[in-house]
Amino acid sequence: MNPRQHVTQADEGRFGVAPHHVPTVVVVDPDFEAYKPLAASARMGRLKLYFRSSAADAMKLARRLKVDAWLVAPDLDDSAGSDFIALLENIVADPQLAVVGSGAIGQAATLSPPISFDDLERLIGLPAEARSVVVPTESAARSLVTLPVGVTAAAVAIAVLMLS
Repeated sequence: MNPRQHVTQADEGRFGVAPHHVPTVVVVDPDFEAYKPLAASARMGRLKLYFRSSAADAMKLARRLKVDAWLVAPDLDDSAGSDFIALLENIVADPQLAVVGSGAIGQAATLSPPISFDDLERLIGLPAEARSVVVPTESAARSLVTLPVGVTAAAVAIAVLMLS
């Protein structure tokens, strides 16, 4: 591993960069079109995103992963969204759920497509003031570490120019 690409916990504390949690989200919907903004956020490292079109496949993930949010369509390939939510609530303690599209199911929140990362943050319950300070990737933390070096190099370059 390149040492310049690794930010240690000591560096995080010294430079004021807080460790962050990347949320894990499972989309249970046969139609993936409504989730393009979330897919873009996943590509930027802001979240871990899993797509499943059936309740059976999603239940396998429920047993294997700790999931921060579930986005469920009213109709799945193999069952109704309400049936999947009932099964999920029996396996996962207090899941963060949202039904995507029309039709409320139980206590689950309802989201309208397209689903954005901000919608997801509200569902998970991340406070507004914490949303602005979340560092989405390690590369952002690296840029904070390299900032003093860049400023010093600029000051040296200006001094050399003034002396010439």
